[in-house]
Amino acid sequence: MDAVELFEKVIRNFVTEQKLKNFEAKLFLNHSKMKNLRGYLKWSIIEGLFLMIFGMITFAQLFNIEEKLDLFSLISIACFFAPFALNYLFADILFEKRKRKKEDLLSDLLLEASVFCDGTSSNQLIRRISESDFPLLKEDFVRAHNEINNGASTEEALVRIKELNQSKTYSRVIDLFLQGYKSGAKLSQVLKETAEDLLETKAIIKERQAVMLVTKYTLLLASGIIVPAILGLIIGLVSGMNFDSLGDLSFGISAAERKVLFLTAISGTTIYIFEYASISSFFLALQEGNKKNFWIYAMVLVPVSLLVFFTAKSFS
Repeated sequence: MDAVELFEKVIRNFVTEQKLKNFEAKLFLNHSKMKNLRGYLKWSIIEGLFLMIFGMITFAQLFNIEEKLDLFSLISIACFFAPFALNYLFADILFEKRKRKKEDLLSDLLLEASVFCDGTSSNQLIRRISESDFPLLKEDFVRAHNEINNGASTEEALVRIKELNQSKTYSRVIDLFLQGYKSGAKLSQVLKETAEDLLETKAIIKERQAVMLVTKYTLLLASGIIVPAILGLIIGLVSGMNFDSLGDLSFGISAAERKVLFLTAISGTTIYIFEYASISSFFLALQEGNKKNFWIYAMVLVPVSLLVFFTAKSFS
């Protein structure tokens, strides 16, 4: 049993088949080089091995391995498994981005489809949409049209679109097409009303985003620059004081104890900045309605805030 089969077996024991199917659908729609679960595992293992070797060599150049063997082992393991998390995160974020773009185009698609849907068979409707000028949506209907030509039923092809895209809004539109396919009823008015509802919802969301934009940038500036810079400058000014010269003053504690207290305060401030940047990342992702964006914000905000803090702290 090779490494890919071993990892696949372990994953299938802990992750439901539906979740794995959804993940493979994301890879498929993203046109990812990984294509499926086995491809994802293969590329992640290869990238993990290269990153682990790089991390081990770098660590060996900077530290004595024998003195810090535990840390060396921890970093090696983290480097190996990092691509698994990053590849999954990248695939998920790219899929969500494509899904939102498709959802934005649905209202225009419905308006166009409402013009020629009456008196048109479902197969012809799918073909017309596959020839339309809606790039991302066009891909789905081209695939559906090809599946029908290869022997699949219209219902199977449309359901396949729903399963791949995992979008409530998109599923609602496909259900309308399925309703027309099963009943043979005229859908032009229904499609127009649905398109108007989607346009109204989109306008409300854009208005909400505009209102929240000031809050978003205020939070970004505060957590990434303003708060770390102010705390860093304060720490830098205090650290420039000579604690030994204060030994004769009666503060209740010795100079050595004051130094320990000050170092503890620095550690506490560093932890606070880390937590503040992390919590800000969570609220920004929550504000956008996509909690998975937390990792994107955190990977930027946390390093930037700590860099600003230590840079400001150096000015004493």
